[in-house]
Amino acid sequence: MAPGIIEIGSTQAFDQIVKSLPPSQLLVVDFHAVWCGPCHAIAPILAQLAQKYPHVKFVKIDVDAQAELARRFQISAMPTFKFLKGGQVIDELRGASPPQLTQLVQKHAGAAPSSGASKAGGAQDGPAAPAEGSLLSHISATGLSCLGEAKEHPLSSIVGPNAGPKGRSYLESDVDPELLISMQFNEPVKIKALSIFSVVSPAQAPKTVRLYVNQNHMDFGDAEAHEPAQELVLSPDDIRGNKVELRFVRFQKVHTLHILVKDNQEDDETTRIDSIDLFGQLA
Repeated sequence: MAPGIIEIGSTQAFDQIVKSLPPSQLLVVDFHAVWCGPCHAIAPILAQLAQKYPHVKFVKIDVDAQAELARRFQISAMPTFKFLKGGQVIDELRGASPPQLTQLVQKHAGAAPSSGASKAGGAQDGPAAPAEGSLLSHISATGLSCLGEAKEHPLSSIVGPNAGPKGRSYLESDVDPELLISMQFNEPVKIKALSIFSVVSPAQAPKTVRLYVNQNHMDFGDAEAHEPAQELVLSPDDIRGNKVELRFVRFQKVHTLHILVKDNQEDDETTRIDSIDLFGQLA
């Protein structure tokens, strides 16, 4: 197997990889077969792309050995490439076309994460800054709650220790579009960006989102009475799992974050969020 590409050995292994990835990271799935000539022909191109885009996860699935996954993704021709973010298929390619495969990877890969700048010769001015990444692991399991959630699709199904598999679990509002998400961190954090994936039902995707910092208790009335640290109006591109940069200076030493979703993209009756992530570092 080429470096940077994983051959999937079981459904459980695939689901674990999907669950481990942040919503903004691209997963490229190559459905192939041992007897498929075009699959072998395009394999070197896939290997080159895996080397060129190390921040993209590449996996291969043998449709004969992993029939359950082939059925799940409705594979009827080989090779078929599925492009996933947040556990959801955002694009696909059927057939062995190197130009199209390259174009789609380039289109959805996003920018490579910064590895951090250093001075010539490797010298640094002092201790390395805390690593930046997803902050979900720093959220207290007992500090998660959501007002306005539907009982069948609560916040705990997408965030926290009881989160279900990506692609099957989602948060949905109950009787109107509004949601008020509360997150308490185990230690202070600096938040640089927010990521929301909600393309399964784009009409229900959040649109107006208000963020409140270090408010101990909030309900919908409190949210209306307080000035948010920032208000976001999300575009259809923003809800594809892309990072939305925040006003970093306003999100220093955050102990508690409240996220108010006021409405959705097409004024649907309810709002749906398939996955949500926060990016930054410990304060």
